Amino acid sequence: MRQQLNPFRVVPFFRCVDEPNPASPVPRIVGGYGIAISALPFICSIRQRASAAPVDDGQWNRWCGGTVLNENWLLTSAHCIFGVDIARLLVVCGLRQARTIQQAQIKPDYVNGRKGNDLALVLLKKALVFDENVQPIPVFDQQMLPSNAATIIGYGLTSYDEVGWQPRSLQAALVPILSYEQCYQRLGYLAAYLTADIICTDNGVTAAGTCSGDSGGPVIIAMERQAFNLLAIPSWTVSPCGSGPSMHTLVASHIDWILDVITPNLVRNK
Repeated sequence: MRQQLNPFRVVPFFRCVDEPNPASPVPRIVGGYGIAISALPFICSIRQRASAAPVDDGQWNRWCGGTVLNENWLLTSAHCIFGVDIARLLVVCGLRQARTIQQAQIKPDYVNGRKGNDLALVLLKKALVFDENVQPIPVFDQQMLPSNAATIIGYGLTSYDEVGWQPRSLQAALVPILSYEQCYQRLGYLAAYLTADIICTDNGVTAAGTCSGDSGGPVIIAMERQAFNLLAIPSWTVSPCGSGPSMHTLVASHIDWILDVITPNLVRNK
Protein backbone atom coordinates (compact mmCIF):
# COMPACT_ATOMS: atom_id res chain seq x y z
CA MET A 1 0.00 0.00 0.00
CA ARG A 2 1.20 3.48 -0.82
CA GLN A 3 1.71 6.11 1.85
CA GLN A 4 -1.36 7.16 3.75
CA LEU A 5 -3.15 10.23 2.52
CA ASN A 6 -2.69 12.39 5.54
CA PRO A 7 -2.80 15.98 5.66
CA PHE A 8 -3.93 16.24 2.09
CA ARG A 9 -4.28 19.65 0.58
CA VAL A 10 -6.89 20.42 -2.01
CA VAL A 11 -5.13 21.41 -5.20
CA PRO A 12 -7.03 23.91 -7.28
CA PHE A 13 -6.50 23.77 -10.94
CA PHE A 14 -4.74 27.11 -10.91
CA ARG A 15 -2.74 27.23 -7.71
CA CYS A 16 -1.63 25.17 -4.74
CA VAL A 17 -3.07 26.00 -1.37
CA ASP A 18 -2.23 25.08 2.20
CA GLU A 19 -5.81 24.45 3.25
CA PRO A 20 -8.83 23.00 1.41
CA ASN A 21 -10.05 25.51 -1.14
CA PRO A 22 -13.27 24.38 -2.80
CA ALA A 23 -13.14 27.30 -5.22
CA SER A 24 -10.00 26.18 -6.96
CA PRO A 25 -9.51 22.61 -8.03
CA VAL A 26 -6.16 21.63 -9.73
CA PRO A 27 -5.56 19.27 -12.67
CA ARG A 28 -2.80 18.16 -15.07
CA ILE A 29 -1.78 14.63 -15.83
CA VAL A 30 0.90 13.33 -13.46
CA GLY A 31 2.26 9.83 -14.05
CA GLY A 32 0.91 9.65 -17.59
CA TYR A 33 2.33 9.27 -21.09
CA GLY A 34 2.50 11.40 -24.23
CA ILE A 35 -0.07 10.76 -26.94
CA ALA A 36 -0.83 12.21 -30.39
CA ILE A 37 -3.69 14.70 -30.75
CA SER A 38 -5.12 12.60 -33.58
CA ALA A 39 -5.57 9.69 -31.15
CA LEU A 40 -7.81 11.82 -28.90
CA PRO A 41 -9.26 14.46 -31.25
CA PHE A 42 -12.00 15.65 -28.88
CA ILE A 43 -9.79 17.65 -26.49
CA CYS A 44 -9.00 21.33 -27.00
CA SER A 45 -6.67 23.70 -25.18
CA ILE A 46 -8.18 26.85 -23.67
CA ARG A 47 -5.52 29.53 -23.50
CA GLN A 48 -5.35 32.93 -21.84
CA ARG A 49 -3.41 36.10 -22.59
CA ALA A 50 -2.32 38.59 -19.98
CA SER A 51 -3.11 41.65 -22.10
CA ALA A 52 -4.57 42.60 -25.45
CA ALA A 53 -2.76 40.75 -28.22
CA PRO A 54 -3.56 39.53 -31.73
CA VAL A 55 -4.94 36.00 -31.95
CA ASP A 56 -1.98 34.87 -34.05
CA ASP A 57 0.90 36.36 -32.06
CA GLY A 58 1.53 33.20 -30.04
CA GLN A 59 1.44 34.97 -26.65
CA TRP A 60 -1.16 32.67 -25.12
CA ASN A 61 -0.66 30.54 -22.01
CA ARG A 62 -2.45 27.23 -21.54
CA TRP A 63 -5.22 27.73 -19.03
CA CYS A 64 -7.59 24.76 -19.11
CA GLY A 65 -8.86 22.02 -21.34
CA GLY A 66 -12.11 21.85 -23.27
CA THR A 67 -14.04 18.86 -24.60
CA VAL A 68 -15.72 18.93 -28.03
CA LEU A 69 -19.45 18.16 -27.93
CA ASN A 70 -20.19 19.40 -31.44
CA GLU A 71 -18.81 21.90 -33.94
CA ASN A 72 -20.07 24.86 -31.90
CA TRP A 73 -19.96 23.83 -28.25
CA LEU A 74 -17.27 22.71 -25.79
CA LEU A 75 -17.71 21.45 -22.24
CA THR A 76 -15.23 22.62 -19.61
CA SER A 77 -14.98 23.22 -15.85
CA ALA A 78 -16.92 26.13 -14.38
CA HIS A 79 -13.91 27.31 -12.37
CA CYS A 80 -12.02 27.74 -15.67
CA ILE A 81 -14.56 30.35 -16.77
CA PHE A 82 -15.93 31.92 -13.60
CA GLY A 83 -14.76 35.51 -13.20
CA VAL A 84 -12.64 35.34 -16.37
CA ASP A 85 -12.92 37.81 -19.25
CA ILE A 86 -13.71 35.47 -22.15
CA ALA A 87 -12.30 38.06 -24.56
CA ARG A 88 -8.89 37.07 -23.19
CA LEU A 89 -9.41 33.38 -23.93
CA LEU A 90 -8.55 31.45 -27.07
CA VAL A 91 -9.59 27.89 -27.87
CA VAL A 92 -7.17 25.76 -29.90
CA CYS A 93 -8.43 22.42 -31.22
CA GLY A 94 -6.48 19.91 -33.26
CA LEU A 95 -3.31 21.26 -34.82
CA ARG A 96 -4.33 24.67 -36.14
CA GLN A 97 -7.98 25.45 -35.42
CA ALA A 98 -7.99 28.55 -33.18
CA ARG A 99 -11.33 30.00 -32.10
CA THR A 100 -12.46 32.86 -29.91
CA ILE A 101 -15.43 32.48 -27.56
CA GLN A 102 -18.84 33.99 -28.22
CA GLN A 103 -20.36 33.12 -24.86
CA ALA A 104 -19.92 30.84 -21.86
CA GLN A 105 -22.73 29.39 -19.78
CA ILE A 106 -21.81 28.26 -16.28
CA LYS A 107 -23.98 25.60 -14.62
CA PRO A 108 -26.65 27.63 -12.79
CA ASP A 109 -26.10 25.82 -9.47
CA TYR A 110 -22.35 26.42 -9.45
CA VAL A 111 -21.18 28.56 -6.53
CA ASN A 112 -17.65 29.94 -6.60
CA GLY A 113 -15.82 28.82 -3.48
CA ARG A 114 -17.74 25.56 -3.17
CA LYS A 115 -17.48 22.22 -4.90
CA GLY A 116 -20.15 20.64 -7.07
CA ASN A 117 -21.80 21.63 -10.38
CA ASP A 118 -18.35 22.46 -11.74
CA LEU A 119 -19.28 22.61 -15.43
CA ALA A 120 -19.53 25.29 -18.11
CA LEU A 121 -20.51 25.26 -21.76
CA VAL A 122 -18.51 27.35 -24.23
CA LEU A 123 -19.98 28.57 -27.53
CA LEU A 124 -17.37 29.29 -30.19
CA LYS A 125 -17.65 32.33 -32.48
CA LYS A 126 -16.76 30.18 -35.48
CA ALA A 127 -17.70 26.53 -35.91
CA LEU A 128 -14.99 23.88 -35.83
CA VAL A 129 -14.17 21.94 -38.98
CA PHE A 130 -14.08 18.25 -38.19
CA ASP A 131 -11.05 16.35 -39.48
CA GLU A 132 -8.72 13.62 -38.20
CA ASN A 133 -7.53 15.90 -35.39
CA VAL A 134 -10.87 17.43 -34.35
CA GLN A 135 -13.92 15.28 -33.57
CA PRO A 136 -16.79 15.32 -31.05
CA ILE A 137 -17.05 12.72 -28.29
CA PRO A 138 -20.27 10.92 -27.33
CA VAL A 139 -21.49 11.50 -23.79
CA PHE A 140 -21.89 8.51 -21.49
CA ASP A 141 -25.29 9.01 -19.83
CA GLN A 142 -26.11 5.55 -18.50
CA GLN A 143 -26.38 4.45 -14.88
CA MET A 144 -24.06 1.43 -14.85
CA LEU A 145 -20.38 1.86 -15.64
CA PRO A 146 -19.10 -0.64 -18.22
CA SER A 147 -15.61 -0.62 -16.73
CA ASN A 148 -13.74 -0.03 -13.48
CA ALA A 149 -11.10 2.09 -15.21
CA ALA A 150 -11.04 5.45 -16.99
CA THR A 151 -8.52 7.49 -18.96
CA ILE A 152 -7.63 11.00 -17.82
CA ILE A 153 -6.32 13.41 -20.47
CA GLY A 154 -4.81 16.88 -20.42
CA TYR A 155 -2.03 19.38 -20.99
CA GLY A 156 -1.61 20.02 -17.26
CA LEU A 157 1.44 19.70 -15.07
CA THR A 158 3.32 16.41 -15.21
CA SER A 159 4.85 16.99 -11.78
CA TYR A 160 3.86 19.32 -9.00
CA ASP A 161 6.09 21.34 -6.74
CA GLU A 162 6.28 25.09 -6.25
CA VAL A 163 6.58 25.59 -10.01
CA GLY A 164 5.58 22.38 -11.75
CA TRP A 165 6.42 21.11 -15.22
CA GLN A 166 4.20 21.70 -18.23
CA PRO A 167 4.33 19.01 -20.93
CA ARG A 168 5.04 19.76 -24.57
CA SER A 169 2.58 17.08 -25.69
CA LEU A 170 -0.87 15.87 -24.73
CA GLN A 171 -0.75 13.49 -21.75
CA ALA A 172 -3.00 10.56 -20.82
CA ALA A 173 -3.15 7.92 -18.09
CA LEU A 174 -5.35 4.90 -17.38
CA VAL A 175 -6.58 5.02 -13.78
CA PRO A 176 -8.92 2.94 -11.57
CA ILE A 177 -12.41 4.26 -10.81
CA LEU A 178 -13.24 4.37 -7.10
CA SER A 179 -16.66 3.81 -5.62
CA TYR A 180 -18.06 6.70 -3.58
CA GLU A 181 -17.38 4.74 -0.39
CA GLN A 182 -13.78 3.99 -1.39
CA CYS A 183 -13.17 7.62 -2.29
CA TYR A 184 -14.70 8.80 0.98
CA GLN A 185 -12.37 6.56 2.97
CA ARG A 186 -9.29 7.55 0.96
CA LEU A 187 -9.85 11.27 1.33
CA GLY A 188 -10.04 11.44 5.11
CA TYR A 189 -11.17 14.89 6.25
CA LEU A 190 -11.34 16.09 2.63
CA ALA A 191 -14.30 13.75 2.14
CA ALA A 192 -16.40 16.63 3.44
CA TYR A 193 -15.91 18.24 0.02
CA LEU A 194 -17.39 15.31 -1.93
CA THR A 195 -20.68 16.05 -3.68
CA ALA A 196 -23.23 13.75 -5.30
CA ASP A 197 -22.09 14.65 -8.83
CA ILE A 198 -18.45 13.64 -8.24
CA ILE A 199 -16.75 10.48 -9.48
CA CYS A 200 -13.27 9.68 -8.19
CA THR A 201 -10.30 8.03 -9.85
CA ASP A 202 -7.39 6.56 -7.91
CA ASN A 203 -3.71 7.27 -8.45
CA GLY A 204 -2.91 3.57 -8.92
CA VAL A 205 0.56 2.02 -9.05
CA THR A 206 1.94 4.74 -11.33
CA ALA A 207 0.81 7.60 -9.05
CA ALA A 208 -1.21 9.02 -11.94
CA GLY A 209 -3.66 11.85 -11.46
CA THR A 210 -4.88 15.18 -12.71
CA CYS A 211 -2.98 18.32 -11.82
CA SER A 212 -2.91 22.04 -12.52
CA GLY A 213 -4.12 22.78 -16.05
CA ASP A 214 -6.12 19.59 -16.68
CA SER A 215 -9.48 21.09 -15.70
CA GLY A 216 -12.05 21.00 -18.48
CA GLY A 217 -10.48 18.12 -20.35
CA PRO A 218 -12.23 14.77 -20.73
CA VAL A 219 -12.25 11.74 -18.47
CA ILE A 220 -13.19 8.92 -20.82
CA ILE A 221 -14.27 5.29 -20.68
CA ALA A 222 -14.47 2.61 -23.36
CA MET A 223 -17.61 0.72 -24.33
CA GLU A 224 -18.05 -2.32 -26.53
CA ARG A 225 -19.24 -0.38 -29.58
CA GLN A 226 -17.60 2.97 -28.85
CA ALA A 227 -13.95 3.33 -27.87
CA PHE A 228 -14.28 6.84 -26.42
CA ASN A 229 -17.12 8.08 -24.23
CA LEU A 230 -17.14 11.22 -22.12
CA LEU A 231 -17.63 10.21 -18.49
CA ALA A 232 -16.57 13.27 -16.50
CA ILE A 233 -14.67 16.57 -16.40
CA PRO A 234 -11.78 17.11 -13.91
CA SER A 235 -12.73 19.32 -10.98
CA TRP A 236 -10.23 19.04 -8.11
CA THR A 237 -7.52 16.87 -6.64
CA VAL A 238 -5.22 16.66 -3.64
CA SER A 239 -1.69 17.89 -3.19
CA PRO A 240 0.81 16.80 -4.23
CA CYS A 241 -0.73 15.74 -7.53
CA GLY A 242 -0.74 11.98 -8.02
CA SER A 243 -0.55 11.21 -4.30
CA GLY A 244 -4.22 10.33 -3.98
CA PRO A 245 -7.61 10.41 -5.69
CA SER A 246 -8.65 12.90 -8.37
CA MET A 247 -12.23 14.16 -8.34
CA HIS A 248 -14.26 14.76 -11.50
CA THR A 249 -17.74 16.11 -12.28
CA LEU A 250 -19.92 13.30 -13.64
CA VAL A 251 -21.40 14.53 -16.91
CA ALA A 252 -24.44 12.25 -16.69
CA SER A 253 -25.54 14.13 -13.58
CA HIS A 254 -25.93 17.28 -15.67
CA ILE A 255 -27.05 15.86 -19.02
CA ASP A 256 -30.46 17.56 -18.97
CA TRP A 257 -28.88 20.99 -18.55
CA ILE A 258 -26.37 20.28 -21.32
CA LEU A 259 -29.12 19.16 -23.70
CA ASP A 260 -31.25 22.18 -22.86
CA VAL A 261 -28.40 24.45 -23.92
CA ILE A 262 -27.06 22.74 -27.03
CA THR A 263 -29.84 20.44 -28.31
CA PRO A 264 -30.17 19.00 -30.88
CA ASN A 265 -26.48 18.70 -31.74
CA LEU A 266 -25.14 16.59 -28.88
CA VAL A 267 -23.87 13.13 -29.80
CA ARG A 268 -25.39 10.65 -27.33
CA ASN A 269 -24.90 6.93 -26.77
CA LYS A 270 -28.08 4.92 -26.55
